[in-house]
Parts: sequence; C-alpha cells; structure tokens
Amino acid sequence: MTLKHRYWRITLYMLLIMAGAVLCAGLAMHQAQRHALSEDAVRAEGQLALYANTLHTLIERYRALPSVLALDPEIRAALSGPVAADVQNALNLKLEKINNTAHSSTLELLDLHGLAISASNWRAPNSYVGHNYGFRPYFLQTRAQGTGRFYAVGVTTGIPGYFLSSAVVNDTGAFIGAMVVKLEFPDLEQEWGQGDDLLLVSDEKGIVFIANQSGWRYRELLPISVEDRADLLRTRQYDKKVLSPLRSRVMDSFGENSHLSRVEGPDGTTDYLWQSLPLPDENWTLHLLRKPPTSSEDIRNAGLAAAGIWLALVFLALFLYQRWRLARLRERNRDELERLVQERT
Repeated sequence: MTLKHRYWRITLYMLLIMAGAVLCAGLAMHQAQRHALSEDAVRAEGQLALYANTLHTLIERYRALPSVLALDPEIRAALSGPVAADVQNALNLKLEKINNTAHSSTLELLDLHGLAISASNWRAPNSYVGHNYGFRPYFLQTRAQGTGRFYAVGVTTGIPGYFLSSAVVNDTGAFIGAMVVKLEFPDLEQEWGQGDDLLLVSDEKGIVFIANQSGWRYRELLPISVEDRADLLRTRQYDKKVLSPLRSRVMDSFGENSHLSRVEGPDGTTDYLWQSLPLPDENWTLHLLRKPPTSSEDIRNAGLAAAGIWLALVFLALFLYQRWRLARLRERNRDELERLVQERT
C-alpha cells in the first residue's frame, strides 16, 4: 500500500469516527430533550387537573341555583299570566338581591316564549328585561329536557358568559318558563393570568372562549364546518366577535392529549408543550400551553457523554484490533521460523 493510499485510508477512518461521535451526540441530545419534555408533560398534566377542578368548582357552585329558584311560588305565579308592573318590579328587586347575595353575574326569568320578564340587571341601560332569548340553545334545551347550558356572548350586553337554566313548571308539570343564571369568568382569567402558563378553554367546535391572555380568545383550534358556521350564526353564540384560526403543527407526541406543537400565535411562531384535558360535564376542553424547558446544559452534557462513550469504544476497538494484529504477526513469525528450521534440518 502506497503512502498516499494509507493517508486517505486514515483520513476516511477519522471522518467515520468523528461522524459516529456527532451522530451519537445528536441522538443522545434528542433523547435527553424528549425525556425532559416528557417529564414536563407529566407535571403539566397534574397542574391541568388542578385548573380543571377550580373551573368545575366555580360552575358547580351555581348549577343548582336556577332549579332552586324555579320552585319559588312568586316566580311560578308571575309566569301563570300577564305580569303587572308592580309584580315585575318586585321580581326585579328580588332577583337583584339574590344575585348580589349569590355573587353570580346575572339572573333572569324567561316566559314560555323566551321573553325576559324580569332580571337582576333591570336598572342597567342594557337590561335583559323585554328582550327575547327564545332562539338561544339553553332555552330550547330547557323547554325540551328541563335544564340547559350554553356559553355565549350576550346579545344585549356584549359580555360573554355561561348560561345555566332550569325549567319553571306549573302545578300540572307543564313548562311555563325558564330561570337562568349567567356566570362570567374575568376573575378566573385574571387568577390564571398570574402564572407563566397559557390557559385556554375551547367549546365542542374547538373555539377558544376563555383565555388568560386576551389575544388567544376567539381562536379556532379546528377547522369549522359549514354546518357549525351556520349554527354559530343562528344561535349568535359569539355574536359580533371575529373568529380567526390558530394554526399549529404537532412536532412530537407524549400521549393522546400531550404534544410538542409549533403554534402561530398572536406573539409569533413559538414551540409549546400543549397539554389538553376534556371536561365532559360541559363538553369543553381545557388546554395548558407552556414553552419547553430550556435545560441546555443537561442536554449538552448528555451529548458530550454519548460522544465520549463512542470515542472510548472506538479506541478500545482499535486497541484490541492492534493487539490482535500483533498476535497474528508473532504467530506468523513463529511459523516462518519453524519452517526455516525444518528446511535446514
């Protein structure tokens, strides 16, 4: 073998060794990063459950209120016929007092056709009184099955909230109206906004309606079908709010509801660890988005360790190979010496 060939051969071996070191380091760094993300996903799952419990507790605090008020004799009597001005005024004062005591957002009483005959916000310029909400799904649900629930932007006030309703029936059990409580979540959003995580709540259509950062509200997480868009127009669920798509691409998965996603958000394109938790009682989904952990030192150390192990194994293999070659050379020399001795004798 010529000197030139030997030079190129050694160069090739060195390149292969270095390429192997780089490959091992890259694989180790990727695995270390994925392990860190997986551990963070487990922590995020636990935190998401706590956030979900907070939201559930808030809703459950008021879920029974409409059904309790629906049994009130004065409310039932008011729906039995035309409402006199003095009766309406007394009902307004009563609902206002109950609403202030319960710390709910608003209370309203709808008649058989969905017309608001009384409301706790009767003093406000944009009071519910006199407006018809018979087209709202919560009223239609209540008339059909006794209870209803629906999150929507108020068509009268423009303020979004969660409407919980219960049927008011007469002595024969016939439907004569609906008692409705509205819950608003600004305090919850403010509380969630104190942390570093991004928290979103989306409806069954994939539209974000609660967010601890306002720029993420009214974003479409999923493509909206033609039927769903028609339903949004019919129910005026988000009324005049402009819905815009939130584009994202899954980069890696750590479970059914845990992903590393690249999101084109209000602040630009960013990678997020995206954890989701279905809320079956409301048919919503709670989402937690956080930026991936930046433990660059640990990841770099994993890469260096993997490269070091690779080089150690290569040098060990070269050492053993060299020992084997020397042993073979000694054996050949011994055989050659024995052959020469035999030829002389």
